[in-house]
Order: sequence, then C-alpha cells, then structure tokens
Amino acid sequence: MKTTGSWWWLLQRLSGAVLLVLIMAHFVVMHYMGFEKRLYADVLARLSNPLWKTFDLIFLSLGLSHGGYGLWGIVGDYCRSDSARIIALIAIVTAGLFLFSLGLVTVLTFHS
Repeated sequence: MKTTGSWWWLLQRLSGAVLLVLIMAHFVVMHYMGFEKRLYADVLARLSNPLWKTFDLIFLSLGLSHGGYGLWGIVGDYCRSDSARIIALIAIVTAGLFLFSLGLVTVLTFHS
C-alpha cells in the first residue's frame, strides 16, 4: 500500500466491520433484552461498568471517525474548489470533535 489514500481506505473498511459488530451488540441489548433494560436504573448500571463505558467510547469514536471520513469522501467527489474543501474539512472536524466531546462527557460523567 504505497499510496496515501489506501491506508484510509483500509481503516474505513475495518472500522465499518467493527461497527457492524458493535451495532449488532447494541441492537440486541436495546431491543431484544426487554423493555426493562432501557430504564434509567439499567442504563445507570451499565454505565457504571467500565466495560460498557469502553464499549460506548469505542462505538462513539469509530462511528464518528467512520462518518466523518465518509463525509470527507463525499466532499472530495463533489467539491472542486480548494477553499470549499478546506471549509468543509473544518466543519467536519469541528462537528466531529464537538460530538465526541459531548459523548465523552456524557459517558464518563454519567452517574446517579
């Protein structure tokens, strides 16, 4: 893999595969474990466990990076001017960092 974009391409595919597993786990816990698993007390119990916090943070970081790089690919396909690309890159990175920090604060400080 000598070209610069090939590593990003591989990272996008690997994060997509990991996200698929994480989404399935999330879907099973939230939709097949019963309604009572979505109550505040159960969410509190899950987020008190460091394993679930790690799961949520990996899910958050992979989802945001995967989505951000996907948006950047769309920008690359449709924006021809360099200034528009720079503005789009700044917007994507800013939104990603904002959402990541919001999710990080939510997961790490969630308690009763």
